[in-house]
Amino acid sequence: MMALFLILALAQQEDARRVPRNRLNIPRCKAFDFCDEEFINNFRLSITLAFQLIEELKPFLEPKTTRKDALSTEIKVLCALNFFAFGSYQKKVGNDLTILMSQGKRKNGFD
Repeated sequence: MMALFLILALAQQEDARRVPRNRLNIPRCKAFDFCDEEFINNFRLSITLAFQLIEELKPFLEPKTTRKDALSTEIKVLCALNFFAFGSYQKKVGNDLTILMSQGKRKNGFD
């Protein structure tokens, strides 16, 4: 009986320790808040052209998962445009606050 009580107490301790952490809900993409000139400096396209490109590519780049943290088509396209604009994903990843994505995620692809 004492062993059962001890196991139950340990299980309750473990449950209490596993309090879910609230994630910060930080928007991943701040690029569309830029003025057109800043956007062009970062992505070499106007905001209007970027939206048109995103709409054209959306059927091919939709996330294949139901995870809430899956990368959106907008982020995938903007990351690719940023790469094409600067020639490397590493040059800007440390200071890039427009697309909040880790270097590993950029390097490994988007699936």
